[in-house]
Amino acid sequence: MHSEKIMFHMRRMILATAILGLLGAVGVSPSVAAQETNDVAAQAQKEALDTWHKSLKQTPPPTEGCFHTTYPSVIWEKEACVPVAAHRVVLPPRFAKPAKHIQAESAPVATDTVGDGNDYNATTSSLTTSATGSFPSVKGVTAKGNYTLQLNTTIGSSSACNATYGYSSCSTWEQFIYGTTGEDVSGTPPQAYIQNWIFLSDDDYSSIGCPSGWGSYDPQDACYEDSAAVNTANVALANLGSVKLSGSASTKGNDTVIFTYGTTAKSVSQSGRTVSIGSIWKQSEFNVVGNGGGSGLSFNKGSSLTVNIQVADGTTTAPTCAGPTNGGTTGETNNLTLGKCTAKAGTAAKGTTAATNPSIQFTESN
Repeated sequence: MHSEKIMFHMRRMILATAILGLLGAVGVSPSVAAQETNDVAAQAQKEALDTWHKSLKQTPPPTEGCFHTTYPSVIWEKEACVPVAAHRVVLPPRFAKPAKHIQAESAPVATDTVGDGNDYNATTSSLTTSATGSFPSVKGVTAKGNYTLQLNTTIGSSSACNATYGYSSCSTWEQFIYGTTGEDVSGTPPQAYIQNWIFLSDDDYSSIGCPSGWGSYDPQDACYEDSAAVNTANVALANLGSVKLSGSASTKGNDTVIFTYGTTAKSVSQSGRTVSIGSIWKQSEFNVVGNGGGSGLSFNKGSSLTVNIQVADGTTTAPTCAGPTNGGTTGETNNLTLGKCTAKAGTAAKGTTAATNPSIQFTESN
C-alpha cells in the first residue's frame, strides 16, 4: 500500500514537471506554467489524501479506545482518551419525539434554516456500514464561532433494545461528532467522539429508566451516553474544505468515528453493541451546525458550502437524496439555505482505477 502511494505521487510529480517543460516549449509565460504545475501538484496531493482516508476506514483501530495517525501511515497509534466536555449535549431531533411532547414546541422550522429536521440524508437500500462527510467547496466564509460537525444515523428499533438493555421497545440513534471549543467551557479543546441515544416507551422510561451511567432527557423519554473523546485540532469554519468526518458501525465489532484534518487523523472506537446501530443504519445526515443543546450557527452573508456524503453498503447503487423535509435528525441548526441535492452511483475498481463509493451532494448558501 505504501509503495503504491509513493509511486502514484511520483508519477503525478513527473507529470507536473513534464507539463512545465511542455508549456515552456510552446512559449507560455513562467507564471502561467508555474500555476499549471501547482494545480497538478495540488490535485495529486488531494487524490493521495483521499486514498489514504479510504485506507483508514478499511483498517480501523483493532480495539476500543482513542488513536491517531499521520499521512501516509495507516497504522493507528493509541493515545489517551478524555471525557466529553459537559456542555456538548446534542439535542435530539424534533420529529422523533412522542406525540405528547410535540404540542409544547415552537412553530415549524423556517425553510431557510438547515437542521432541526430540515436537511438531506443519503438513504441506502442495504445496511450502511460506513459514511464519510466532507466539504468539496467552501467559499466566502469569514464567520467565526463554535460548531459541531455531525454525521447522524437512522433512528429505529435495534437489537440493543431488548437484548442489551431489556426494554420492551425502544428506538436507537447514533451521532459521530466533531465539536469545537465551547464559550462556556474556557480552555476546552475540540474533540471527536460518538454520542449514543435510546428513546424509550413511556412505560419503560417510568418503570426501568435509563441504563446505569446514562444521562436522561425527560422531554423525549430518552437516554444518552457519550463514548470517550479524543482531543483534536481547532478548525476554523473557513478551513472546512480540509476536513473529513467518518463513521462506521459493526454488529460484531466496534463503531468508530474518524476525524481527519489535512494529514492528521484522530479516531475513537466503542463497542458496536452499545446501541447496535449497525443492524438498522440506512440513513446518513452530515452537516455543520451549532455546538450542542439545540444551538444555531450563523454564517456571514455570501457563504457557500458544498456538502458531500459518501456511503458504503456493499453495493455501487446510488443512494437516495432524502429530504429536506424531515430529512435530518440533528436538533442543531445553521442559517444557510439548502440547494439542490444530487445522487451518484459508485464504481468498481478497474485496473489501476480505484473504486468510488456511492454518494449524495448538495449546496447550502446565503
